[in-house]
Amino acid sequence: MFNTNIVIFFPTFLECRKVLNISDFSSYFYFDTAVYKSIPIIITGAGKSNAAAHSALFFSEFKPKYPLLTGICGAYQNTGIKISDVVCIDYDYFADEANYNGNILTTIHEKGFIIAKDNRAEFQVDENFKKVSSNTVSLIPQFNSLSNIYMAKTNALVENMEGAAFGIAANKFGIKPYQIRAVSNYCGNIEKQQWDINNACVSLKKAVDLFIETHK
Repeated sequence: MFNTNIVIFFPTFLECRKVLNISDFSSYFYFDTAVYKSIPIIITGAGKSNAAAHSALFFSEFKPKYPLLTGICGAYQNTGIKISDVVCIDYDYFADEANYNGNILTTIHEKGFIIAKDNRAEFQVDENFKKVSSNTVSLIPQFNSLSNIYMAKTNALVENMEGAAFGIAANKFGIKPYQIRAVSNYCGNIEKQQWDINNACVSLKKAVDLFIETHK
Protein backbone atom coordinates (compact mmCIF):
# COMPACT_ATOMS: atom_id res chain seq x y z
CA MET A 1 0.00 0.00 0.00
CA PHE A 2 2.81 2.43 0.84
CA ASN A 3 5.04 1.62 -2.14
CA THR A 4 4.14 4.85 -3.92
CA ASN A 5 6.15 8.00 -4.67
CA ILE A 6 3.71 10.13 -2.65
CA VAL A 7 2.43 9.42 0.85
CA ILE A 8 0.39 12.10 2.63
CA PHE A 9 0.32 12.50 6.42
CA PHE A 10 -2.35 14.38 8.37
CA PRO A 11 -2.11 14.96 12.13
CA THR A 12 -5.81 14.31 12.78
CA PHE A 13 -8.89 12.62 11.33
CA LEU A 14 -10.68 15.97 11.60
CA GLU A 15 -8.24 17.72 9.27
CA CYS A 16 -8.19 14.84 6.80
CA ARG A 17 -11.98 14.58 6.66
CA LYS A 18 -12.49 18.31 6.23
CA VAL A 19 -9.76 18.73 3.61
CA LEU A 20 -10.24 15.61 1.47
CA ASN A 21 -13.82 14.64 2.43
CA ILE A 22 -12.63 11.17 3.42
CA SER A 23 -14.64 9.04 5.83
CA ASP A 24 -13.43 5.53 4.98
CA PHE A 25 -10.42 4.73 7.18
CA SER A 26 -8.83 1.38 7.97
CA SER A 27 -5.87 0.01 9.91
CA TYR A 28 -2.82 -1.23 8.06
CA PHE A 29 0.67 -1.95 9.40
CA TYR A 30 -0.03 -0.15 12.70
CA PHE A 31 -1.36 2.94 10.92
CA ASP A 32 -4.78 4.52 10.48
CA THR A 33 -4.98 4.91 6.73
CA ALA A 34 -7.16 5.96 3.83
CA VAL A 35 -6.70 6.45 0.08
CA TYR A 36 -7.15 9.63 -1.95
CA LYS A 37 -6.63 9.61 -5.73
CA SER A 38 -4.71 6.33 -5.30
CA ILE A 39 -2.40 8.06 -2.80
CA PRO A 40 -2.08 6.52 0.68
CA ILE A 41 -3.04 8.76 3.60
CA ILE A 42 -1.74 8.24 7.14
CA ILE A 43 -3.04 9.82 10.35
CA THR A 44 -0.11 10.51 12.68
CA GLY A 45 -2.09 11.72 15.69
CA ALA A 46 -1.88 15.21 17.16
CA GLY A 47 1.21 16.57 18.86
CA LYS A 48 4.93 15.91 18.83
CA SER A 49 4.87 12.50 20.53
CA ASN A 50 2.38 10.95 18.10
CA ALA A 51 4.04 12.54 15.09
CA ALA A 52 7.51 11.33 16.09
CA ALA A 53 6.41 7.78 16.92
CA HIS A 54 4.30 7.18 13.83
CA SER A 55 6.67 8.82 11.38
CA ALA A 56 9.75 7.02 12.78
CA LEU A 57 7.93 3.70 12.49
CA PHE A 58 6.88 4.52 8.95
CA PHE A 59 10.25 5.75 7.68
CA SER A 60 12.02 2.76 9.19
CA GLU A 61 10.10 0.57 6.73
CA PHE A 62 9.14 2.78 3.77
CA LYS A 63 10.97 5.43 1.76
CA PRO A 64 8.54 7.35 -0.46
CA LYS A 65 10.10 9.92 -2.76
CA TYR A 66 7.63 12.66 -1.84
CA PRO A 67 6.30 12.29 1.72
CA LEU A 68 4.04 15.20 2.62
CA LEU A 69 2.89 16.35 6.05
CA THR A 70 -0.09 18.63 5.75
CA GLY A 71 -2.77 20.22 7.92
CA ILE A 72 -3.72 23.55 9.40
CA CYS A 73 -1.48 25.95 11.33
CA GLY A 74 -1.52 29.29 13.10
CA ALA A 75 0.24 32.41 11.80
CA TYR A 76 1.93 34.94 14.02
CA GLN A 77 0.30 38.35 13.94
CA ASN A 78 1.69 41.24 11.88
CA THR A 79 3.59 38.94 9.50
CA GLY A 80 1.51 39.71 6.42
CA ILE A 81 0.19 36.15 6.31
CA LYS A 82 -3.57 35.94 5.98
CA ILE A 83 -6.13 33.38 7.13
CA SER A 84 -6.47 30.62 4.49
CA ASP A 85 -3.02 31.32 3.02
CA VAL A 86 -1.08 28.18 2.12
CA VAL A 87 2.57 27.98 3.14
CA CYS A 88 5.38 25.52 2.50
CA ILE A 89 7.71 25.07 5.46
CA ASP A 90 11.47 24.87 4.97
CA TYR A 91 12.61 24.59 8.60
CA ASP A 92 10.53 23.66 11.65
CA TYR A 93 11.94 24.51 15.08
CA PHE A 94 11.57 22.91 18.50
CA ALA A 95 10.52 26.23 20.01
CA ASP A 96 9.19 25.25 23.43
CA GLU A 97 11.64 22.53 24.46
CA ALA A 98 12.88 25.22 26.79
CA ASN A 99 13.10 27.03 30.09
CA TYR A 100 10.90 30.10 30.44
CA ASN A 101 11.17 32.52 33.37
CA GLY A 102 8.28 34.75 32.35
CA ASN A 103 10.47 37.00 30.22
CA ILE A 104 13.21 34.98 28.54
CA LEU A 105 12.87 31.68 26.68
CA THR A 106 16.05 29.57 26.68
CA THR A 107 15.85 26.41 24.62
CA ILE A 108 17.43 23.23 25.93
CA HIS A 109 19.45 23.27 22.71
CA GLU A 110 21.08 26.49 23.95
CA LYS A 111 21.88 24.71 27.21
CA GLY A 112 23.67 21.94 25.36
CA PHE A 113 20.92 19.31 25.25
CA ILE A 114 20.80 18.79 21.49
CA ILE A 115 17.60 17.52 19.90
CA ALA A 116 18.56 18.21 16.29
CA LYS A 117 21.14 20.17 14.34
CA ASP A 118 20.31 23.87 14.75
CA ASN A 119 17.30 22.78 16.85
CA ARG A 120 15.16 22.21 13.78
CA ALA A 121 13.99 19.72 11.16
CA GLU A 122 14.57 20.32 7.47
CA PHE A 123 11.98 20.00 4.72
CA GLN A 124 11.99 20.17 0.94
CA VAL A 125 10.44 23.26 -0.59
CA ASP A 126 7.71 23.26 -3.22
CA GLU A 127 8.06 26.46 -5.22
CA ASN A 128 4.30 26.56 -5.88
CA PHE A 129 3.74 27.86 -2.35
CA LYS A 130 5.02 30.64 -0.11
CA LYS A 131 8.13 29.46 1.77
CA VAL A 132 8.23 30.12 5.53
CA SER A 133 9.81 28.69 8.66
CA SER A 134 7.67 27.31 11.46
CA ASN A 135 7.78 26.64 15.18
CA THR A 136 6.49 23.37 16.58
CA VAL A 137 4.99 23.90 20.02
CA SER A 138 3.05 21.97 22.62
CA LEU A 139 2.31 24.99 24.82
CA ILE A 140 -0.01 27.27 22.85
CA PRO A 141 -0.42 30.65 24.55
CA GLN A 142 -3.61 32.66 24.23
CA PHE A 143 -1.81 35.93 24.84
CA ASN A 144 0.67 37.84 22.70
CA SER A 145 3.76 38.02 24.89
CA LEU A 146 4.78 34.34 24.64
CA SER A 147 3.76 34.06 20.99
CA ASN A 148 5.97 37.07 20.26
CA ILE A 149 8.86 35.36 22.08
CA TYR A 150 8.38 32.18 20.03
CA MET A 151 8.42 34.20 16.81
CA ALA A 152 11.43 36.29 17.79
CA LYS A 153 13.38 33.21 18.89
CA THR A 154 13.46 31.63 15.43
CA ASN A 155 12.04 34.24 13.01
CA ALA A 156 9.34 31.71 12.15
CA LEU A 157 6.09 33.08 10.73
CA VAL A 158 3.76 30.20 11.65
CA GLU A 159 3.41 27.50 14.27
CA ASN A 160 2.04 23.98 14.46
CA MET A 161 2.11 21.01 16.84
CA GLU A 162 3.78 18.21 14.83
CA GLY A 163 6.15 19.42 12.12
CA ALA A 164 9.55 19.39 13.81
CA ALA A 165 8.95 15.97 15.36
CA PHE A 166 7.77 14.50 12.06
CA GLY A 167 10.65 16.12 10.22
CA ILE A 168 13.40 14.99 12.57
CA ALA A 169 12.18 11.39 12.36
CA ALA A 170 12.35 11.58 8.57
CA ASN A 171 15.72 13.33 8.63
CA LYS A 172 17.23 10.59 10.79
CA PHE A 173 16.44 8.15 7.99
CA GLY A 174 18.01 10.43 5.39
CA ILE A 175 14.67 11.76 4.16
CA LYS A 176 13.68 15.40 3.60
CA PRO A 177 9.88 15.44 3.49
CA TYR A 178 7.57 18.25 2.47
CA GLN A 179 5.29 20.18 4.82
CA ILE A 180 2.44 22.27 3.44
CA ARG A 181 -0.01 23.99 5.78
CA ALA A 182 -3.01 26.29 5.48
CA VAL A 183 -3.44 29.07 8.02
CA SER A 184 -6.59 28.61 10.10
CA ASN A 185 -6.02 31.30 12.74
CA TYR A 186 -3.67 33.86 14.23
CA CYS A 187 -1.53 33.01 17.25
CA GLY A 188 -1.62 34.88 20.54
CA ASN A 189 -4.43 37.02 21.91
CA ILE A 190 -7.51 34.78 22.04
CA GLU A 191 -9.79 37.66 21.04
CA LYS A 192 -7.85 38.23 17.80
CA GLN A 193 -7.31 34.67 16.60
CA GLN A 194 -10.00 34.85 13.89
CA TRP A 195 -10.38 31.08 13.46
CA ASP A 196 -11.63 29.94 10.05
CA ILE A 197 -10.96 26.22 9.69
CA ASN A 198 -13.46 25.71 6.88
CA ASN A 199 -11.86 28.13 4.44
CA ALA A 200 -8.37 27.02 5.44
CA CYS A 201 -9.34 23.46 4.54
CA VAL A 202 -10.73 24.58 1.18
CA SER A 203 -7.39 26.23 0.41
CA LEU A 204 -5.50 23.20 1.63
CA LYS A 205 -7.43 20.79 -0.61
CA LYS A 206 -6.42 22.83 -3.65
CA ALA A 207 -2.81 22.75 -2.45
CA VAL A 208 -2.84 18.99 -1.88
CA ASP A 209 -4.35 18.41 -5.32
CA LEU A 210 -1.67 20.60 -6.89
CA PHE A 211 1.08 18.77 -4.98
CA ILE A 212 -0.22 15.42 -6.22
CA GLU A 213 -0.52 16.66 -9.79
CA THR A 214 3.04 18.04 -9.88
CA HIS A 215 4.72 15.10 -8.14
CA LYS A 216 2.91 12.03 -9.44
